Amino acid sequence: MIPRFHPRFSFSITFGLFVTVSCLSAATVHVRLLDAEISRITPAMVCIMGSDNQVRLPPGGEIFTEPSSTREFYSGIEFDSDPNWIGPIRKMQGMGNNNDRSYVYELLPSIPYWEEPVMYQTSGNFTIQLPVGEWRIAVDRGLEYIPMVREFKVIDEDPFMLSIDLKRWINLPDKGWWSGDVHVHHPTLNDHHRKFLLSYARACDLHLVNVLEMGHHQGTDFKQEGFGEEFRVHDDDYWLVSGQEEPRSTFGHIIGLNTTRLARDLETYDFYDLAFKRIHKQRGALVGFAHFSWNGCDLPRGFPWYVTTEGIDFIELLQFSKINTIDYYDYLNLGFKLTAAAGSDTPWGSTIGEVRTYVHTGPTLDIDAWFENLREGHTFVSNGPVLEFTVDNQLPGTELSRKSGDKVRIKAQVLSHPSIGVPKALTLVGNEGVIKEIANSGKASSLTFELEWEIHQSQWLVLSTVCDNNALAHTTPVYVKVDGRPTWCPVRGPAVIRKQLESIARIAGEFTPAGNVRAQGIQQRLTRAQAYYRKLLAQMNEHSVFRK
Repeated sequence: MIPRFHPRFSFSITFGLFVTVSCLSAATVHVRLLDAEISRITPAMVCIMGSDNQVRLPPGGEIFTEPSSTREFYSGIEFDSDPNWIGPIRKMQGMGNNNDRSYVYELLPSIPYWEEPVMYQTSGNFTIQLPVGEWRIAVDRGLEYIPMVREFKVIDEDPFMLSIDLKRWINLPDKGWWSGDVHVHHPTLNDHHRKFLLSYARACDLHLVNVLEMGHHQGTDFKQEGFGEEFRVHDDDYWLVSGQEEPRSTFGHIIGLNTTRLARDLETYDFYDLAFKRIHKQRGALVGFAHFSWNGCDLPRGFPWYVTTEGIDFIELLQFSKINTIDYYDYLNLGFKLTAAAGSDTPWGSTIGEVRTYVHTGPTLDIDAWFENLREGHTFVSNGPVLEFTVDNQLPGTELSRKSGDKVRIKAQVLSHPSIGVPKALTLVGNEGVIKEIANSGKASSLTFELEWEIHQSQWLVLSTVCDNNALAHTTPVYVKVDGRPTWCPVRGPAVIRKQLESIARIAGEFTPAGNVRAQGIQQRLTRAQAYYRKLLAQMNEHSVFRK
């Protein structure tokens, strides 16, 4: 039996593999993956390799030849309840070509701590035929479980059981934090599609999968059965919620989360402010900017002018193992409040939940509260370590009102596990740069500091960490407004504004003369953005003169 989802293994190749295996002594290995907390079989992500470094696939022990294609996700993966069914074989290492994984990773691993070439979804209770020899199995169940690598031997043809306990190193729901991926593409048109995604979510211990229908000028892909509460699907605390990636043009890609309908208008496709309004009119819906993490989709081509609409709720700060704090801090220094989120962009991302948006909702998962607290900025993003960050006991995203000379109490901590990544440092940053950083000279799994910080001007404060394997985490800011003044930075802001104006001027040159309705509309919006920045610059200059 070959994995039914994967037509790439042709009859001739499969026949050759079966002949090869049948000529060797082989055993049936029954693999059981157990959640150690509840002693119950659990789905998980797996890779099995021999001493020859060839990957073998359940259940027949076929030799892996090439990873699954992103194209397979367009039509949808057909889930099979057979325990020996495996999901798509996802490329985790090496330069991608967008047909297997995004080229944006370059040579970075898709998950910092995962060293195997691929991973695939399993039921947690499957068999595989393996020849006599030495083998290893790698198992992953998301960022909160200790990834396992177990070596074993097949010494004869007798079947045997291989049982592996998967143990948590941290339980974030117990701390009120629930994981989500804001950017996943897959249709949800039938029960097989939905069961695949829910099983996938459980295998990755990812609590909320935002499944996005993807639009373009010619139509949409990854079609959803519907939008809104009636089309939400869940299995225990694992949920699917439909949304959209639309509009998508050379000005950037926009995400609409928790939408009640597809917001799409070809006549005004490049007028992003109208798209923001269409999405925000839907109760509970949020607007996000995709691919912020890697300056993708021509960022900062469109972002400088439509961020001035103040209609963007969140940005994908972390994606494809990359984070973009340079632009993030620039826009925070202009006074914009932008929530940090993370999305895998599966299937161009290798696997759902490889980067995660953690939202604080309390001890139970309330989906409406998850989206509302994402809007409020009670988040951190991670592909490994965990951050705990409060200012005067308030979570990220909170806006505090203080007077000049007041002191705030900052509590900061990073938690990790040696198999996830050892933190190199814990860093607190504000408007004008690093406020405090402690290095991890002793290779500890956690770092902590507390700080009493005297506030004399409004500012934003963020916490971040980077591990020895480049796993990382970053919070949304806490915003401290002193004497009612905005949180922009009068020292660094003017240079950032000049950069935005230069970017807008380049775009304006492309639409001069404005010979059609589209060009005229874009020029109008660019003019409004320029006026926004010039007013902001005048306010910053006035503030600087006043302080002198």
